[in-house]
Amino acid sequence: MRKLMIAVTAVAGLTMVTGCKKDDVQAQREDVAEARQEAAQETAEARQDENQEMASAQHDANEDIAEARQDANDKIASANEDVRDEEQDLAEAQANRNEDLAEGGSGMAGTTSAAAATTVNGRVIAKSGDTLTLVDSTNKELKIKTNDRTALMDNGSRAVKLDDIKEGSQVRASYVMDGKDMVARDVTLVAAVKKLDK
Repeated sequence: MRKLMIAVTAVAGLTMVTGCKKDDVQAQREDVAEARQEAAQETAEARQDENQEMASAQHDANEDIAEARQDANDKIASANEDVRDEEQDLAEAQANRNEDLAEGGSGMAGTTSAAAATTVNGRVIAKSGDTLTLVDSTNKELKIKTNDRTALMDNGSRAVKLDDIKEGSQVRASYVMDGKDMVARDVTLVAAVKKLDK
């Protein structure tokens, strides 16, 4: 009987140990499952954060690209406008020159063209401020402006003053077009007006 009791006790003890081991394994399995779930959740959160950061960075990059494109387009538009303005100025200058040449035509017999300057021989019929009004051999009137860069000389290449050029004087003037104005580069007094003896 005593042996039977010992055997029963041994079996009960063995069963208890086995049950404890089963409980430890189950707890371990639950811990592993919980750890996996936490890892999956953290991974999902990390990926979501990464995606949000990438989306934000992409949005910022797209804004930067859009701004850079807008700046470039603005600069191109401004440059094109400058080109159009220059082309318009050139067209106006050419139109004015063609108009002046057409008006002069073959009537400007004393006129020669050299390096965009035109030379005319004529008689001074009026003088107002810094402007000389000449009439050429075909009776065409030309208003020629002088300025501080205009060289004023007599036939002997000596410097003269504008006051020395009187109405009736014969002059040779070389001028360039400045818009619609004829601006003299030089005026040469060919023959001063002769005083009449009384």
